[in-house]
Amino acid sequence: MAKGITHSCAHIWRGIARAGGWWSLLRVAREWDGVFSMDEIAEHLVTLKRGGFLAAMEYHREGTVYAYTPQCRQLPGETLVAVTSDDREIATLMPAPKREVMTGTYVPPSMPTARQGALDHTRYPSLHMGHRRAHQGGMQ
Repeated sequence: MAKGITHSCAHIWRGIARAGGWWSLLRVAREWDGVFSMDEIAEHLVTLKRGGFLAAMEYHREGTVYAYTPQCRQLPGETLVAVTSDDREIATLMPAPKREVMTGTYVPPSMPTARQGALDHTRYPSLHMGHRRAHQGGMQ
């Protein structure tokens, strides 16, 4: 192994490099649950980043995310091809956050204009069970 890279680091690197994509600490921790603690995984990711084996970037929601890109070094003896684009292209791959819709005042869309005489039936009495009665707008 390269200087400072343990077999544990190498296993995490292979998992990220083979799967491709950008990985947050929590996503890596889910994959290695029961094998490594969260602190060990964080330490390994920092070591891999410092050694140039993984690229890292800050992302608004996930925090620091890591990936094996074409600019990254390979571990000795490995021949993996990077499938993840570098951080300059990530902005076009990740969708922009959606706007907040739970705040503010709801304004319903306006009702389309009805044709002339379309609502005249509300002014005329109706026949309900044999009795004529004026429309009152609700169920009787």
